[in-house]
Amino acid sequence: MRSLRACLLDEPLPRLMAVAELWDAAVEATSARDVAHALALHMLQPERLMAARESLAPDARSALDALLAARGRMPAATFERRFGAIRPMGPGRLERERPWRAPASAAEHLWYRGFIFRTFDRLSGAPTEVVFVPGDMLALLGGEPRAAQEEFATPQAQPPSSDSRPSKCLDDVVTLLCFIRNHAVKTKDGKAWDAASRRAVAPMLRDADGAIENDPNGRFAFLTHLIARLGWVRPEQNRLRLVAQPVAHWLQSSPDAQRSALFDAWLNDAEWNDLAHVDGLTLEMTHAWSNDPVRARKAVVGLWEGWRSSLGDAARSAAQLQSLIPDFVAYVRRHDPDFARPDGRYDTWHVRDARTGEFLSGFEHWERVEGALIRYIVEKPLRWLSDLNEDTSAAPDSPFHVTDDGRILIARHLRYERFQTSRVADWVATRADDYVYRLSPHALERARGQGIRAGRVIEFLEQTSGRPAPTGLKQALLRWEERGAELRMEPIVILRAQDGATLDALLRLPALRRLMVERLAPNCVAIRQRDAHAARAAIVASGMLVDDAMPADEESGEL
Repeated sequence: MRSLRACLLDEPLPRLMAVAELWDAAVEATSARDVAHALALHMLQPERLMAARESLAPDARSALDALLAARGRMPAATFERRFGAIRPMGPGRLERERPWRAPASAAEHLWYRGFIFRTFDRLSGAPTEVVFVPGDMLALLGGEPRAAQEEFATPQAQPPSSDSRPSKCLDDVVTLLCFIRNHAVKTKDGKAWDAASRRAVAPMLRDADGAIENDPNGRFAFLTHLIARLGWVRPEQNRLRLVAQPVAHWLQSSPDAQRSALFDAWLNDAEWNDLAHVDGLTLEMTHAWSNDPVRARKAVVGLWEGWRSSLGDAARSAAQLQSLIPDFVAYVRRHDPDFARPDGRYDTWHVRDARTGEFLSGFEHWERVEGALIRYIVEKPLRWLSDLNEDTSAAPDSPFHVTDDGRILIARHLRYERFQTSRVADWVATRADDYVYRLSPHALERARGQGIRAGRVIEFLEQTSGRPAPTGLKQALLRWEERGAELRMEPIVILRAQDGATLDALLRLPALRRLMVERLAPNCVAIRQRDAHAARAAIVASGMLVDDAMPADEESGEL
């Protein structure tokens, strides 16, 4: 169960200031992070917490006692049915109306006093919104917390998983979650990513289909939609923020449970209309007609599974299945052609051929509409989620290895461990069998902002790898915490002139003077690698040529 500080960090500043007002907390900090930290320290003083509990209105006290009796957590629908609703309010409305001064229910009374928070959990197998009391507060109030979870924790020891099969889908979902956790992903609608974030995350993915191009029909759009659909992210001031509790629950689930969560989210998602994502089709006048994406999707999936089973060993590999998709389309047309139109009418949808503009109305266009829909479902979402084209690489002998130079090598199947590692280290490479991260001052500073100290990082590395951290690295981490970053390494280009007089003449050029980092000798200067192209252009424009010893692929000066 999350700590009070972690819960407060996820709340908007107006709610934090409301809590501070009701607890008589003299908070002088200006940022939400600092306010959350100060509030948690103030509220968790035992005598003050007990006094706040005693001062609650009778109905709010009864609601809190009911939560404590339920071990600190209850489905939100049940809680609000018994103790009243918590009115949804954005930061602006909170500041205008100040509802904490006249709460509309016992639930709101507890909400604005910071006794309760919301999250999603799998109480009955499906994501369920719950109301809960933070774990450290619950313990002080005399309740029994459920499976206390440290904010930055090593997974509890478990038997080795029998399912370490590689999965591009699970790999890339974890990569997206890591990226959202550590970067400012800008968004306008709470789902679509900004171009800079898409370009940055693309090299990290095992399949970046549609990421850079922002293709709404690509795999990237599909996976980011699933993440939003599962309630794992929320928009906050035009950027995405992870909702920690359901993400942590999914990461610590078995691989089969992780696959099922993603598959079930798509299978039952009425918002993702597969027909609208079929290349070559455009839907028009959708206000006047509608199709049922869930019904059609479930029908195709059910027919596909039955048809595959009937083939036996004839369709084991992904390549074999791919070649047989036309046969499957013909099979559906024979056995269940109306799977997407239960009324059997083929004149009610407004679908055009995107290339020719032709309206595809009538059963004679079944192959171009229903057939295309079947191919899309099987070749894209079903393949993406089932990893039908997955490779068979094996897990490395040492699944979590820390090197002397601060690199961390993590096997693909250690998904929770990789997410935790990404909080304290920077991504370096996505390789066939593993991922490579590196401990750096930048990453450690990010971790420190989350309350993760160097000692905790060392403990995590040693517990997860099962061996002591390299002595030099351990000393470096502790030294960094005391002194900060003391060294910086960056790529440069050396511009060497025939003599000092030639270089003096070049440095009279304003453009070249601006690009120079440092003069290393009378005839040598250092220039940033990314500025090499601009330096060369300025020199040639001045009437001189440059004998270039840089590799051809670095000629642009871009990293």
